[in-house]
Amino acid sequence: MDDKAKAGLQHIPIGAALSLHSTRSSIIARGRRDAANAASNPNYRQAVTDYNAGNFAEAANGFRLAAEQGHAESQYLLSTLYDAGQGLPQDDRQAAYWERKAAEQGHAYAQANLSFRYYAADDFAEAFAWCERAAHSNLAWAQYNVGLMYRKGEGVQQSDIEAAYWYRLAATQNFAEAQQKLADLYYMGQGVPLSYTQAAAWYREAADQGNAEAQFQLGHLYAVGHGVEHDYTYSRHWIRQAALQGHEQALRELKRREYRDP
Repeated sequence: MDDKAKAGLQHIPIGAALSLHSTRSSIIARGRRDAANAASNPNYRQAVTDYNAGNFAEAANGFRLAAEQGHAESQYLLSTLYDAGQGLPQDDRQAAYWERKAAEQGHAYAQANLSFRYYAADDFAEAFAWCERAAHSNLAWAQYNVGLMYRKGEGVQQSDIEAAYWYRLAATQNFAEAQQKLADLYYMGQGVPLSYTQAAAWYREAADQGNAEAQFQLGHLYAVGHGVEHDYTYSRHWIRQAALQGHEQALRELKRREYRDP
């Protein structure tokens, strides 16, 4: 349950298909125009059609035309195409350029990915600044990453209380990693009052989504009867689920218990 070791932030992937009214375009930073207007640019609309048809070179050209007209969503999507080398040559500098253009217009996903770029370069102060902007747009990825940075004291003064606050915002959006991290804090009583009941509840939320660490920890709680009634069957079930995903502690625990299992 140790957050202190350095770990990379969550990076936002591009989906396999785009929609003019996708979740991506519906998450809007304060001051950005309504998502319904985002599809009004004809170059953007054609680029989405081309992308979904697998015509990536044409899509990249369309997104570039719209991006040069100041269309934030196209700037963001063009940056992801440069990152992936999809429809045009892979180019980190161009990806960063268009990502920043979109981020400066308040595009939450671009802000979160720009934060990731700074984080990978060990510029934690800039990483935190951009991630916090995206988090204030209610983007769960960013809220989780802000929580991680508060927890580890990267780019901001370390604070378990702030970490718990941001983890909770992401957790209530059903973000499994944040649910697991919030459960860890409840289990240890760091940033929140110690509560095995709350820990078990949040571990269960994450475990149901397939989070291996949460599955293992929930299995442990059932084994010792903390926050839930002691139940060996449930304990074995959740530890096995974690083991099936390659969780090392779960694998060791299952091996240790082999003699007790029918």
